[in-house]
Amino acid sequence: MLPSLMGLGLIGSTRDVPGVCSSVRRRFLRPFILVSFMGSALFFNGTAQAFDLNDVRVQAQQLATQAYVATPKIPEALSQIDQATFDRIAIKPSAALWSSARFNVSPIAAGFMYQQPVSLYEVTPQSVAPVAFDKAKFDWPSPAFAQTVPANLGFAGFSVTYPLTGQDSHDVMMTFLGGAQFGVVAANQVPGAHARGVAIDTGLPQGEKFPMFTKFWLVRPQSTDSQLTIYALLDGESLTGAYEFVVRPNGDQVDVHVTANLFPRNGISRVGLAPMSTMYYYGQIGQRPAGQWRPAAYESDGLLMHTGEGNWVFRSLRNPSELRTNQFDADGIRGFGFVQRQTRFCQFEDPISRFEKRPSLWVTTEAGFGKGKVVLVQIPTNSDMHENQIAFFQPQGPIDPDHPISFAYTLSVGTSRVADEPLAEVRRPLIGTVKTNPEDKTEKAYRVNLDFAGGKLSGLGSNEPVIAQINTHDTANVLEQAVIPLPESGHWRLSMLLAPTSKAEIAIDANLALGKKTLSETWRYELPADLSRFGQMK
Repeated sequence: MLPSLMGLGLIGSTRDVPGVCSSVRRRFLRPFILVSFMGSALFFNGTAQAFDLNDVRVQAQQLATQAYVATPKIPEALSQIDQATFDRIAIKPSAALWSSARFNVSPIAAGFMYQQPVSLYEVTPQSVAPVAFDKAKFDWPSPAFAQTVPANLGFAGFSVTYPLTGQDSHDVMMTFLGGAQFGVVAANQVPGAHARGVAIDTGLPQGEKFPMFTKFWLVRPQSTDSQLTIYALLDGESLTGAYEFVVRPNGDQVDVHVTANLFPRNGISRVGLAPMSTMYYYGQIGQRPAGQWRPAAYESDGLLMHTGEGNWVFRSLRNPSELRTNQFDADGIRGFGFVQRQTRFCQFEDPISRFEKRPSLWVTTEAGFGKGKVVLVQIPTNSDMHENQIAFFQPQGPIDPDHPISFAYTLSVGTSRVADEPLAEVRRPLIGTVKTNPEDKTEKAYRVNLDFAGGKLSGLGSNEPVIAQINTHDTANVLEQAVIPLPESGHWRLSMLLAPTSKAEIAIDANLALGKKTLSETWRYELPADLSRFGQMK
């Protein structure tokens, strides 16, 4: 029998909750620089739950008809503490929810940048009960600090632990903390790229809006359950939303099935579904910033897309000199996500950040991803502290109160193989500039080297007539091209020399083939027509 949360001093009365329809590391998130599925009755150990997605949907739909009211903020003194102080605040292990189950939930106290408390509820087959904030259940930086904490401070969010690395381990697997963001890691990984509930006007001149999850309903698991269900209510100036997250750890991968309904309060210029964010400071492409000792610093090296036609496209990331937005046609997109393919310590040489252990995120689309486009927004950054890369699916059509949105997808988190791509992957783009004529005083062309490995290249003999398929969309002339096997077994290199044909940006699509059989994903990238600007790229 699971211990009562009332006995832990965290759960309040089990009477009906007002507003409810009766029918690693916890610091996963960092600041940015800048859906109709009616939930059918779910079953808990053979008994219908007291609460499901439809209850959240009713709340969200009603809330969307009302003016937005922001959640009151915490006292200013607690919002002014620094990160180090906030990191020292933790719930006592004995006060974690469901300590006898494989899934444990640790509420996180409000403070620092997390200034708007959220409400937590526990759902059982018989009841929906609020999780009450009790400051005595937390360890504070000092007794004097604890005295400054009001009795009703509230929660900033929570983390979920699960034995990812062993039967007796307590690994932080998932964290909801701040806005509409949530972080997930698989076994032996450290927090990196994050997912979000929704993206509003990201990359547009009017500025991005940040709705937040304000309420969470946690379905109490059985001690042997292998999945956890979480419901969440989203609220913001532009829209409200109802979400269901079904979390399924699966070996070295964690799958989160997401079902959502969005209800706009007004017309919205850009809505991003299944958004995710990551950090790219500098890497193999372009120059290393002055004073940086690490070979590279990034959480993900590319955006991978599986198109509606079945093609696989990999777009390398970069730190732009100015805000940059790329839009990729994505009617019927099958999947997309940020991947981290560089998994050796020597590629980063950073024993603290451990970029080689950052997770890859992959969205497998289900309902609601019809006509539209995948949008990649890249924001300049001068450090590795900000997530400056955001990707999402933007549906076609109007987004307003008369057009609510419903969608569903599975977010898979793990190694770069979470996408289960069958083709050879781009492993390392190396780009420089060269003079096509020794007498020229300026560089005239780009030397682009792409290394491919895995997939259908594996086991291919070095004498096979592998060819390159290159499309520059009339933005550059291909002066040279060659495909050669590398001494490292199974790796092949495509080397090409590209000269711009106009002042327009060079656009490149390139892959490998054997006869009419495509062997690799398509590498997609853009380069400035003015070669002198390439040196400004990081």
